[in-house]
Amino acid sequence: MNTDHIENELYKVRSVRACIKSATDMMVSNPLTILRRTWLSTLALSIVTSLSILLSSLLESQQPTTTETSIVNTPLLILSVISLIAYIAIASWWGASVISLLTGRKVKDNIRRILYLILAMLGLYVIMGVCISVGYTLPMFGGKASLGHPTLASPLVAGIILVLALIFILPIGYSSMKYLVEPQQKLMSIVGKPYKTGLRRWGFLFQTALLGGIIICILIAITGVPEMILETAKRANDIGMTMGDNNGLSASFMMLQFFVTILIYFIWYYICCWMNFVYYYAYGSIEAKEKVKKDVVTLSTSNSANNNDFEAQSKHLNLETEKTPDRGLDIEDIQ
Repeated sequence: MNTDHIENELYKVRSVRACIKSATDMMVSNPLTILRRTWLSTLALSIVTSLSILLSSLLESQQPTTTETSIVNTPLLILSVISLIAYIAIASWWGASVISLLTGRKVKDNIRRILYLILAMLGLYVIMGVCISVGYTLPMFGGKASLGHPTLASPLVAGIILVLALIFILPIGYSSMKYLVEPQQKLMSIVGKPYKTGLRRWGFLFQTALLGGIIICILIAITGVPEMILETAKRANDIGMTMGDNNGLSASFMMLQFFVTILIYFIWYYICCWMNFVYYYAYGSIEAKEKVKKDVVTLSTSNSANNNDFEAQSKHLNLETEKTPDRGLDIEDIQ
């Protein structure tokens, strides 16, 4: 991939459709290069994700309903923490590999910036989750409602908070991409001036996220059919066992599901890679629009200053004319 050519083609005013087309052309035109430079991190991330899902599901299915529950939950909690740490570390590596395709910088130079961004986004999501939880439980105080039987206001307030949170998080798609592409940007810029620019371009970002999300959902639904079949078979077998039936799955079924899950997530992460390319071109389009807007303002200011200078000169000439006495034609003037 020629990063110089990509950067030269980046800063152009594009529509949402053009951003998606450019991202698709990049994926289609450079499949071997993208695969060669990202396959290892993508495979590692797929393995960690699959292990987290399958092992958590296995421990939950074996969780007893007796007093031993607290003993079983402790390893589950430890496993969840280890999985989260491993996921964050490998996701930073994967994100750095994807960004290096676009910027040409080395992967190791991007890992720290990606890690900081992931931690910052996790913090924002935790804050959002706390706000939604508070909004859900707050209407219950002073009444007879409970978590199992909430009031009508509880889900309504939680829903409103969720919608507002999503509205204000959307511009971070632009500011975070600017942070990753431009090395001089600091982490706090994702909620600073670039965030304000993204907020002004909220409609463009919303259309990009909506159309890109629809395409991603379609692709995930198509490629995830094998995983859905295996998971449905597993759930049906679990329900049958709770009703007294024998285990109808072979001993190799869990291993088969594990490898299929790795393959599916390997494909899904490349779909996410495509979405990163879409946001990359959306960032370039917004930058181009802001430059055009700035040039127009500068030109207007320059023209206004020139007009003011011209008017000032005209007024000065008028004043000089008014100061000159109007005397009649004299013979000495002709001579």
